[in-house]
Amino acid sequence: MNQKIRPNLPELKRLVADRFYGNKSAFAKALGVDRGQVSKILNDGGGSGALFFGGLLAFCERERLHFKDYIIMPKNVNIINTTKSGRVSDGNPRLTLPS
Repeated sequence: MNQKIRPNLPELKRLVADRFYGNKSAFAKALGVDRGQVSKILNDGGGSGALFFGGLLAFCERERLHFKDYIIMPKNVNIINTTKSGRVSDGNPRLTLPS
């Protein structure tokens, strides 16, 4: 079973088309990743990792977009160390996969 966060390809392609007029280089620059990595991800979802998802998260926060719209979470992700409001003391939710 694949327990990794994966890119939501249709939504990412729509984001590149709408916000960057299809310019993958501009999208890569906005995320702080290599243009080749963006091309690979948009072609087959391969090559996505911490740097890509971190850049995407930062971009979404800057642009007030919903990060979860652009990712596919595994069904068995647990949120841990949260208060009743769903946040930890620093304001960030913690996600973990069962071992």
